[in-house]
Amino acid sequence: MNDTRRKFLLALGAGGLAFTAVGSLAQTSLRGTPLSGGLTLLQGAGSNVVVAEGPEAVVIVDGGHPDHAEDLLAHVRQLTGNKPVSALFNTNWREERGGLNHLLGPAGTPIIAHENTRLWQNADFYSDWQDRQFLPWPKQAQANRTFYTAGELPLGEEILEYGHISQCSSDGDIYVRFRKANVLVVGDMLGSDSYVVLDYSTGGWISGAQKTTARLLELADADTRVIAASGGVLARSHLQEQAELLSAAYDTVAKAYQTGRSLAEFKAADPLRDFRARWGDPDLFLTLLYRGISYHVPGRAVRNII
Repeated sequence: MNDTRRKFLLALGAGGLAFTAVGSLAQTSLRGTPLSGGLTLLQGAGSNVVVAEGPEAVVIVDGGHPDHAEDLLAHVRQLTGNKPVSALFNTNWREERGGLNHLLGPAGTPIIAHENTRLWQNADFYSDWQDRQFLPWPKQAQANRTFYTAGELPLGEEILEYGHISQCSSDGDIYVRFRKANVLVVGDMLGSDSYVVLDYSTGGWISGAQKTTARLLELADADTRVIAASGGVLARSHLQEQAELLSAAYDTVAKAYQTGRSLAEFKAADPLRDFRARWGDPDLFLTLLYRGISYHVPGRAVRNII
């Protein structure tokens, strides 16, 4: 284990960057699903990873968890004939998106992310809903090519469009769209088999999630393959289902604030009972939904709140 990796993992163990709501880190073998246009979805690295192979180089969207980084990079090299990695995207700040950062960053690979993602990677902060102190990432593992709104990146005949829409799961979530292959990578902005995580501690909230989902629906068509942070290949219909959930969630939390209900009273009413069969137990989602709204009430984000 090299010194950079050792320091990175020690930082994680000291309070680190764990995002416990996003599934298990159990050791699993990497599984590849070919998409089209030289794209491959890799699963089993702690997060979905999309590898795009061009004529001379490779672009990777998200880097899995640090525990899987060395195996993941070896797999990518084998998959692509050891072509150089010309860019790595982080769709947000969480460690499950940045495992390859500490291997590729020191080598000078461009790591592209929203500026807010880099700020969270460099921050020392406490998340109350996770009861966890997060420590700064090593400098060389942080995003080094940041943006605020949108950009494009050529890869052979493919064009990667990437952009930030609004505050959703965090205030730095980005999508990466492969125009020719018609693949849309959305990270934590879509819950594949669970509720989207509205992490209010890093800027996520309901209205931002609604705006984000609406825009992603515009970017996708009936043939678009949608890749979230977990799960397999999804479709535009999954975004539509999330839009319907978020609309109902906004209405219920607005009513709770308008009538002065506490979080406990809000949960006791089981306001998302109609969505349990599709999305499961909403307890965490309701907590994040309710507490996240409180950050925005002074700005009259909830209608009819005085």
